[in-house]
Amino acid sequence: MEEILDSHLRHNKLEFLVKWEGYMNENNSWEPGDNCKNVCNAIAAFYHKYPQAPRQIVRMQFNKLNFQPYQNFTQPNVLMISHLEVKV
Repeated sequence: MEEILDSHLRHNKLEFLVKWEGYMNENNSWEPGDNCKNVCNAIAAFYHKYPQAPRQIVRMQFNKLNFQPYQNFTQPNVLMISHLEVKV
């Protein structure tokens, strides 16, 4: 593996676009994040270069988010129970 070029979420799973060392760009491939655990330095370099790129939220970080119910002003007669908004 030479470099990670991009990331995206596919079916709620993180994938990385990998540039393979010694191969042309046509051979770049999307690899599941679980397959890229041994290339931590490449992942860190990618996120340093592209800090807004999609990344997986760790369950411990997700549980610390402060969720607040919200009122739907566009449909005032509809009671929203299942939708939540993150208050930062």
